[in-house]
Amino acid sequence: MVLKGGEKGFGTPLNAPLYPSSTAVTKISYSKVRVVLVLANVDPKSVDPLLPEGVDLALEMAAFWVGDYGISTVGVYREALIALPVRTEGVELAYYIPYIYVTNDAAMAAGRELAGAPKKLGDIRLTINDYGLVIGTLDRGGELMRVEVAISGRLGLEQLDAFRALMPRTDNTVTLPLLSVRTLPPLPDGTPGIAQLIQWYARFTFTPRESPQIWSGEARVKLGGTPFDPLDDIKVTGVVAGFYIEGDMELGITRKVKEWKLTW
Repeated sequence: MVLKGGEKGFGTPLNAPLYPSSTAVTKISYSKVRVVLVLANVDPKSVDPLLPEGVDLALEMAAFWVGDYGISTVGVYREALIALPVRTEGVELAYYIPYIYVTNDAAMAAGRELAGAPKKLGDIRLTINDYGLVIGTLDRGGELMRVEVAISGRLGLEQLDAFRALMPRTDNTVTLPLLSVRTLPPLPDGTPGIAQLIQWYARFTFTPRESPQIWSGEARVKLGGTPFDPLDDIKVTGVVAGFYIEGDMELGITRKVKEWKLTW
């Protein structure tokens, strides 16, 4: 789009967009990333209603992630999300994100507008106490998610390969394909809207290369909910593993997988 004053960003306001236009066509880069991650089994009946048409649960599991991003091309912020391993036509395994929260409006706008990530603002914390307990929390009118990992051992990259089916690794990098639904609502005059299933990715690079920061330990996850954010509709049936990791990351948009028309 072009304003009378000249072309600016891809996002509104066009003369002062929330995120740089380069974000839309290249990638978002992150440094000094800290993450607590818990993998857990879930009741498939509790998550199937959250999936788009034609997208099916690949494993009866979910990933619960709370991250602190020290610096990025969309600012400094924290993020909490739930990701479900799924499959769909042309995609053997990806992670669909039904819930994701951030602390920064630029990250929220870029995620929603470019990838369809259903980002909302929330109060997100990531702390490590004196006893080695890593705690990640998400609050939005009540505590919606709490993940804990009691660090008990450091892992090498080769030990991480036990989870290769969920987190495919190349050298010291893990690349996770992601899926979200991007929407443009219909108008009252009958103009249809569109919904697009967008594939994107998160590429996490463990640092430092010679001695990557990957820790594991006993883990717990607790979900809460409100009428606006019913995360506790997801039923966790058991914890598989918990990790605390540090490194760098990039996010990028890959392609449109499918599209639907939306009407009132």
